[in-house]
Amino acid sequence: MRRPGLACALGLLLSGAQAHDLSQDPVPAAAGWRLGAAAAVTALETDGDTAWPTSRWSGLPGSGSSPDDRRGLGLEHATIDLAAAVMPQAGTRLGLVLAAGQHGTGQVHTEAARIEARTDLGLDRLSLQFGRDRVPLGAALTSAGHFDRHAQPPVIKRVALDGDWFADGLNLRWQRGVSEGLQSVDLGLWRSRSWPGAASAGWTPALHLEGNWDTWRADLAVARLKPRGRGIPLASASTVHNHDTPDCRLSTVNLVCFDGRTDLLGASLMWDPHEEPWTVTLAGLIQRDRGQLTSSLGQAEVRSLTRGGWIDLQWQIDEPWLAGLRLEQAQARHELSGPGASRVAVDAGLTPNTPVRRAAASLSWSPTRDWTLGAEAGTESSSRPDVRWVGLRAMWASRDLVGGGW
Repeated sequence: MRRPGLACALGLLLSGAQAHDLSQDPVPAAAGWRLGAAAAVTALETDGDTAWPTSRWSGLPGSGSSPDDRRGLGLEHATIDLAAAVMPQAGTRLGLVLAAGQHGTGQVHTEAARIEARTDLGLDRLSLQFGRDRVPLGAALTSAGHFDRHAQPPVIKRVALDGDWFADGLNLRWQRGVSEGLQSVDLGLWRSRSWPGAASAGWTPALHLEGNWDTWRADLAVARLKPRGRGIPLASASTVHNHDTPDCRLSTVNLVCFDGRTDLLGASLMWDPHEEPWTVTLAGLIQRDRGQLTSSLGQAEVRSLTRGGWIDLQWQIDEPWLAGLRLEQAQARHELSGPGASRVAVDAGLTPNTPVRRAAASLSWSPTRDWTLGAEAGTESSSRPDVRWVGLRAMWASRDLVGGGW
C-alpha cells in the first residue's frame, strides 16, 4: 500500500535542480527571491519482523518517541523553502527564510521561519538572525541524516537531539573573511520547547565555533538547557514520533518527568585531502543531565552522561559514483539515588543499559546535480536482537525551483 505523502514526494522527484546543502546560505546573495524543495524516497527491508528503525533503545531513551516504521516503500523526508533578500545599501542585506518539512507519514512541521540582517565589516561579515531555525552545530552534525548519503540520522543524534534541533531565538554570527584559521562564531539565545528542551524551558545560551586549516575543518558547539517538566513516555508505553516534548505541568500520566540541567557538547573534524578522492569525517555528541526524575512509582536524583559518535568514510570512485561507510557507537552511564531509584530507572527505560553499535555501507550515483540514486546495507546491535537492513533511495533537491530579482 502506498503511504500518505509518497505521491507528493514522487511528484517532486519529477522535476529538479541542485543539491540540498545546509551549509549554503539559503538567502539570495542579491536582491530577489527563490523557492526550493527536496525529497527522498526509500524502499527498506530488514531480516526480522520488528519495526525499523528501532523504536527505542534500552539505556538510551532520548525523547522516548518512536519513529515511523520505514520498511517498504515510503517517504523519508520532504521539504519546501522560500527565501528572499533586499539590499537597502551596499554591504547590507535583509533576508527572510521560511521552510517546512515532513518525515514519513508524520505531521508537516516548521523547520525555519526567521529574518536576518547582515552587514559587511571590511572582509568580515556580521549578521543577526531572529526566529525559528536549527541551532548551529556545524555542517557535519547538522547535515548527518538530512538528505545525506545514509537513510537514517546517527544514533547519538537521534538520542540527544531527536534527529534535528529546532528552536526559536536570536543568533549573532560573525564570519571571518579569510580562508585559514577561525572562520565563524555563532552566539545564540534559544527557546527550545521540544527535545532536548521542554515547553517550560527558559532561554538556552549556545556557542558554535568553526575553523578551517588547509585540508582540515573543525566545529565545536556547546549549549546549556534548564528544562522543567520535560516528559518522556514510559518505557512500557506505545508512542508515535512527533516534534513535541510532553509537558509534565499539564499531565504526568504515562510519563517520566525531568527537572534539572542539560549540557550539550558537539564536535566534528573533517579531513578532505584535495588531491585525493576520499574524505574522512569524525563527529560526536555528549549530553550530561543533572536533576530529578519522577514517575508514578517514585522519584530519584539522576546524573546521566550520554555520549556517542560516528566516523564517515567517503570515496569518490568516479565523478558520478560515491561509496560511503559509516561506523557508529552510542552509550550512556546513569547514576540514580533515592528510595524510588530502581523503579524510576525501569520506567524511564534506563535498564538494561547496553551500547548501540551500527555499521552501514552505501553506494550512490548522481547522474545530475539534483538527482542521487543509492543503495545501502547495514547492521545494528543493541540490547534488542541484532538487525540487518538493505535499502534503495531516490533523492532529489532543487535550491532554485523558481526565483527572480527585484
